[in-house]
Amino acid sequence: MPHTHMRIIYANAKYVHRTAEGGPAHMRQFIENATALGHEIYLWHGEPHPLTRPVPQGKLERLKLFRSADVIYYRIEFRPPLGSRLILPPVRRVIGNPLVVWEFNTVPQYARVLGMPESYVQSSVAELRRLGAGVDLAVCVSRAISQYVRTELGIARAIAVPNGSDPQRFRPDVTRVKRIPKNEGRLNVVWIGSANLGWHNFELLRAAAWSIWNRGEGDRIIFHVIGQGMQGMRDAPPNLNYYGPEEYEHLPEWLSAMDVGLNVYHPGAADYSSPLKVFDYMASGLTVVSTEHPQAREVFEQLGQADLLVPTDRPEALADVLRNLQVDRDRLRRQGAAGRQLVIDKYNWKRAVAEILAEIQKL
Repeated sequence: MPHTHMRIIYANAKYVHRTAEGGPAHMRQFIENATALGHEIYLWHGEPHPLTRPVPQGKLERLKLFRSADVIYYRIEFRPPLGSRLILPPVRRVIGNPLVVWEFNTVPQYARVLGMPESYVQSSVAELRRLGAGVDLAVCVSRAISQYVRTELGIARAIAVPNGSDPQRFRPDVTRVKRIPKNEGRLNVVWIGSANLGWHNFELLRAAAWSIWNRGEGDRIIFHVIGQGMQGMRDAPPNLNYYGPEEYEHLPEWLSAMDVGLNVYHPGAADYSSPLKVFDYMASGLTVVSTEHPQAREVFEQLGQADLLVPTDRPEALADVLRNLQVDRDRLRRQGAAGRQLVIDKYNWKRAVAEILAEIQKL
């Protein structure tokens, strides 16, 4: 298909330049890769990005922009997006009928993780279903979400485009943080996340760390936790270190000091996700260990490491996997190298954004 320049209004993105969260990193990658392909991005909501233009504040200027736009591309978490009244008649006709694309990063059930009532979840589902009549394409970060969007929200044209990483930023040879010394006899295990979010299984991680400590192996397997909401650290063993939240841009320096990356969730809303941490771990050359999770299983089967998937309720199983990896340095290196190569070949932002834009151009 020949390359076609598009004018894209990037809506509900709420871009933030400096943050510890992964969402803005995803937004930045969309902007950088789309503009590198020659497309014009107007950022609606959030902080400005140097490669984008702002949506005008004046009503007439804004109307002119919308009537000249090819696509309104909405980023969606778990509720109807800002500015969504534009996508249905009669307003849709007034603004020139641009294509409407929704990018789903999770499902409305994520609101339960945030402690919102079931009534909020159901009202979000109903509104997304109503507005979905005006959506031309749903871009979903996992197969599970694309199936949900089709069956529960009634949006027929839905594609799955998994998240990825940037193998130029996340590399094994990045200068490592000085506070974590290199030691071939020690397994450095990292987990990035927010323990106060109910879908993260921090309890499993902590119990596995205690199992290792109680067996006198705490000097050989060290856990490193980066994130927020760690009130539970007061109940953690001495081999579990906590460093607080870190800006996303500095994570490569931490990951280059690690051997294993953990991806641990409770079953439920997390089953729909496409965790950025998995791909950043892989790009950094780490071996990844995960609880049972649809996206992780898909990746792990491609890597031939399905045995590194553990049950969500068995800390001893997680501890045993880490013990085996601690003594098998050859496997660590093989799996780490294979994971990084899979990111270079497939699970990277350049591929993801190009795939999304190609699908839009088909319309």
